[in-house]
Amino acid sequence: MDELEALRKENAQQRRQLTQVLEQNAQLVEQLARLNERVAELLAVAQRKQRKTRSATETPPLSAPPVVEGEQRRAFDERPQAPKKPEGERIEKPKAKPTGRKPLPKHLETEEHELRPDSCAACGGHALDVADVLDEEKLHVVKEHQRRRVVRRYTCRCRACGERTTLRSLPAPYERSKITCDWLAWFVYQKFWLLTPLDRIRRDLAERGIPLAMSTLVSFIERAADLLSGVDGLHWKQLLASSWMATDGTGIKVIVPKLPAAHNGYVELYRNDELAVFQYEPTKDGDVVVAKLRPFRGTLTADAEHRFNDVFASGCVVEAGCNAHGRRKFRDAEATQPVLAAGGGAFIGAMYGEEEKAQKLGLRGNALRKHRQQHIRPIARDFERWLDAVNRPGNPGGCFS
Repeated sequence: MDELEALRKENAQQRRQLTQVLEQNAQLVEQLARLNERVAELLAVAQRKQRKTRSATETPPLSAPPVVEGEQRRAFDERPQAPKKPEGERIEKPKAKPTGRKPLPKHLETEEHELRPDSCAACGGHALDVADVLDEEKLHVVKEHQRRRVVRRYTCRCRACGERTTLRSLPAPYERSKITCDWLAWFVYQKFWLLTPLDRIRRDLAERGIPLAMSTLVSFIERAADLLSGVDGLHWKQLLASSWMATDGTGIKVIVPKLPAAHNGYVELYRNDELAVFQYEPTKDGDVVVAKLRPFRGTLTADAEHRFNDVFASGCVVEAGCNAHGRRKFRDAEATQPVLAAGGGAFIGAMYGEEEKAQKLGLRGNALRKHRQQHIRPIARDFERWLDAVNRPGNPGGCFS
């Protein structure tokens, strides 16, 4: 009886504790509801403040341009207007891409398989006649094979004179090479045409059981560059002998031994319509460019960099600026001077339009020069007058440079 009474007292105490916990939970739920209501009110206030701030920071209307009279006003009003597209000119819409499954190229080597049943699937009979043929074409691949070429050369002695004769071995890219010419060509194609990093090529070869060190792969690239230097040198001589070339460059990070960080090198491209030569320089030194282009006599299209000043100062090279940079400046200025920037960009756009027409007509040489003089030169003159009128201090549109 004493144990039963103790259990009753313990149960009563647990019920009282449970009741207290439920009451506390109810109070917490009520507090949470009040907090949610407060958060909603604060969120609404923040949204109203944000709308007010956004409306206050909107761009104010532009102030009226200064009043300009006399010669400056007349020059600005008579400035050439930006070229407009003809009203009847139709913009060709891009052709819709063909839909459906395209046939596989016919030049691919064909691997044929013929599957003919030996017995009837219904009764098991073997007397079968061809009733229909179902052809399926699928793109298939056979992974390229890395092979080992062994050349065994026999040395023979002449019975008549006793002299020994050994035939020359098969062609190799360089003396005592570890690879064949075909393998080196495959390697250069993977690296520079497919842009496969050397570590991936190395990993792919390792998966085929061909372990090659990274230093070995780099030495193969150096060997390939040495073999192609003759072709590259010939192309460079042909570029210097041409009447026109264009050049541009880009920075490249170069790892130099014993330097704490990567060196900022520079890769230059020199090209014309037939040739392209890439050259590496450690710096953008003007003396290097002057020495490199000293034999050139013609027109050079390049960026407006000070390192080309001495190249054009000789008078033997005609400077041809790049209009893409000027068009980029007008495009960037559309945020602050939309009307003037759009007008200036329209002049350059018209020049590019006429140049595109000449390309579609296939004009070259004197015919291309005549087309440019007839159609592009008037646009350039109007563009120059437009710039003079717009950039004159005190004009109604403000200084635009």
